[in-house]
Amino acid sequence: MKTKKHRGSFMLRFMVFGFSIAVGVLTFWLLGYIIQDINRVKGPDYNQMLEVGLPQTLQDERESLAAELVDLKQQIESTEQRRRLTAQTTKDSQQTINQLLELKRNADQNETSLSEDQQQALTDSLQLFLSNQSQTQTLNSELSNLNDELNDVKEKQRQNAAAITRASRPIEDEYEELYEQHQWKLAAYKLGMLIPLLLVCGWLFVRQAGGTYAVLVYAISGAVALRVLLVMHDHFPAIYFKYILIVLSLAIATGVLVRLLRLVAKPSRDWLLRQYSEAYANFFCPICDFPIQRGPLKFAVWTRRSLKKHTPVPLDGSTATPDQPYTCPCCETSLFQTCEKCGGVRHSLLPACEKCGDVRENNVEPPVSA
Repeated sequence: MKTKKHRGSFMLRFMVFGFSIAVGVLTFWLLGYIIQDINRVKGPDYNQMLEVGLPQTLQDERESLAAELVDLKQQIESTEQRRRLTAQTTKDSQQTINQLLELKRNADQNETSLSEDQQQALTDSLQLFLSNQSQTQTLNSELSNLNDELNDVKEKQRQNAAAITRASRPIEDEYEELYEQHQWKLAAYKLGMLIPLLLVCGWLFVRQAGGTYAVLVYAISGAVALRVLLVMHDHFPAIYFKYILIVLSLAIATGVLVRLLRLVAKPSRDWLLRQYSEAYANFFCPICDFPIQRGPLKFAVWTRRSLKKHTPVPLDGSTATPDQPYTCPCCETSLFQTCEKCGGVRHSLLPACEKCGDVRENNVEPPVSA
């Protein structure tokens, strides 16, 4: 006799469901950390390849031009600062000269003359103004030369950058090839770790389907399968990943369909028992789905859609009829028969008699077609 499976209480089922999700999430998390460690495997270094592959003369020229450019910018900034100070000094001298000239005009109008100190200040201010003007012109000329040198250095930098770009193209091609090889290597490492786990999970999935540890296997298998898909998405080109995903989905759908077709052709005992019990509970023939019209429902009419709205028929002593064997008038299947042990009427397609408990295992079998 087959061992009965206990569903357990609601709280127990809820805890099993919750811990199954936790196991799946933790498994997915653990595999993610392992994949992160695999990603730490060093690949090609582009900067190092440039340093080795580029001509040394171009590298030296680039560094020299960069240093020269920095030096010229500092010189231009210093000269600009000196010119600003000189311009300020020139402006102050000009204001002093204007004030002294105003004093001289007033003295001429009053027929007087400037004092010796004022005359000397006017002379000194004129000399300082002329000197600052000369220095400003010199600084402007120096700034112009520095800017010309800066433009020359920038032009040399552009030429050097163009030469480096031309020289680095083969290095970039080599780097891209090495990087692609490195990505395939990482994918091989990851899938080499994940595929065996996926195969083991697939084997357990088949062996434990409907078993005691089925939920645990489902949780771990789902986590491993999802991680495999993510690794393939990260490393496989989109066009390849698209076809791989479609082929895998097609294989899974085909496998499920084949299993369902086998289940229809040769249903298992548990499947038949579930189908028969649901049909009996809803007053439909388990074989052809024809309504079971017996007892108080002999003259009632219902469908699966209207079954829930159907009002139960009340029973009393005057209208109750004795329970009798019953055969489906549509498919000729015996649905209720006399129990050999107690003489009462029992369900023909269920294993136990509801009156005496007599068990007949061969009841739950698909009926043979005539």
